[in-house]
Amino acid sequence: MRQAVLVTRPEPGLSETVSAVQAQGWRAIASPLMTMCQRPPMADHPCRAMLVTSGQALPFLVNQNRDRLLLTVGSRTAQRAEAMGFRHVEAASGTQEGLEVLCRQKGLSGPGLLLACGRGRHGQPYGAELAAALGAQRVEAYQVQPAKCLSGAVLEALAAGQVGAVLFYSSETVSLFMELCPSELHEQLDQCRAICLSQAIARRAEEMGPWGCIEVGSPLAALGENHEKRRTI
Repeated sequence: MRQAVLVTRPEPGLSETVSAVQAQGWRAIASPLMTMCQRPPMADHPCRAMLVTSGQALPFLVNQNRDRLLLTVGSRTAQRAEAMGFRHVEAASGTQEGLEVLCRQKGLSGPGLLLACGRGRHGQPYGAELAAALGAQRVEAYQVQPAKCLSGAVLEALAAGQVGAVLFYSSETVSLFMELCPSELHEQLDQCRAICLSQAIARRAEEMGPWGCIEVGSPLAALGENHEKRRTI
C-alpha cells in the first residue's frame, strides 16, 4: 500500500491539497483538525488598505470595494483574493512577519489599515501583535472550532505504520494533533515527516513530537523532493 499523507488543513484549501497530494502518487487522508466558523460578511468599510493573515478571512471581505489594495500573507491567498475579483492584490512572503515587512515597505500603517483575521480555539486573538505593530484596525472574520478526535482512517494508518508525512499549516494545528494523537501511537511518529509551512510551525513540531524529520517550506513541493533535497530545521 502507498504511504499515506495526512492533510491537516481545513477548508477552504483542504480538498485542493488532497487532490494535489494524490496527483503526486501519495495516498492522501483528509484530516482537518479545525473548522472555521465564519462571521457574517462585513459591510463595505472604507480604508486605505486591507490585510489578511489567512485565506480563511477572505469570505468576510466579500462586500468590500474590489479596487481597494489588499495585502495577503502569501501567494495562494492572493490567488484566492484575485479569484474573488479584487484587482489590487499583493502577497507577502508567507508569514505574518513578512506581511508586516511588506506594509512597512509600502509605507502603510495606522488606523487606515484594516486587518481581518480570526480567533483561536482557546479564545486567543490572531493577528493582535501585527495589528499593534502597525496600528491597524483589527476585525474578526472567523472563530476556530477544534476537532474532538482524530478520524478512524487516521488512527488506522498511524497504527499500521503507513503514515509517511503529516502536512501542517499552523502552529495551533501541530498542538491539536499532538493532543488528539493517542500516546501509544506517538512512537509511530518517529517514522514520519512533519512538513511545516513556516519556521514557527516547525519549532512547534520540534517541541511537541518525536518526528523522524521536520521540514520547512511548501508542503506540496516538499512531497515531491528527494530525501537529499529536504530542508530541515
